[in-house]
Amino acid sequence: MAQNLQNSMAYAEAAQRYCDWSQQNWQGVVDQRNARVDRQQSAFRENLGAVQTWVNPYDTRGPIQLTSQYRHYWVDRQGNILGTNDPADNPNAGSTGDWSRMPRHGV
Repeated sequence: MAQNLQNSMAYAEAAQRYCDWSQQNWQGVVDQRNARVDRQQSAFRENLGAVQTWVNPYDTRGPIQLTSQYRHYWVDRQGNILGTNDPADNPNAGSTGDWSRMPRHGV
């Protein structure tokens, strides 16, 4: 009888460990799916709105969306934004401002 009780307790512990593992595994699947859907919706929003998401290195409030008309953006400390399609353009040349290239968000 003691052996049966010990076996039952061991089985219950193993079942609980499996249940915990299964729940964590499923939560990982759900998290990955939600992240994928978020990326898809972000890309859809950019395509639909003809915008791209950029990061302002001088502002930590979060990324901003700018028109996809330009492939390169620059920003100064006052928040002025300059868009260009020429990667060789550099607004710092001949300027007293401190312009910084804006990187794409998530790229």
